[in-house]
Amino acid sequence: MTLYVTRESVCAGDDVDAPHARTFVLSSPPSIEQALTTVLASGYLPSIAGGMASWSVASGRPVAVIAQQWSVPRLLFLTERDLQQLDRSAGVLRLHFNYHAQRDPEFVYEVLRDLRLRAE
Repeated sequence: MTLYVTRESVCAGDDVDAPHARTFVLSSPPSIEQALTTVLASGYLPSIAGGMASWSVASGRPVAVIAQQWSVPRLLFLTERDLQQLDRSAGVLRLHFNYHAQRDPEFVYEVLRDLRLRAE
């Protein structure tokens, strides 16, 4: 399976190669947790001074929150149907990492968890 990822810049100097696109080729179809762990282990997301960077991951919908001070990503509740509707193109899973500076990752998580994408 192939992952195509992009991320926001963390400072003006980081804009030089924005949108920071990168491709990861995995030997088998991973779970979303495994895909995120692969990206994190690669060092793709920059660390910031102070150690408190917050990120959200989206793929056509919010997927997870990542914090520099957390050891693992925190997934938002996704049903099997949600996972099937993630942003894919020609078999490539596309993920975007949104930078939330040093905002409290618990707050970012709560906002995204309660986010409604459609009218009821």
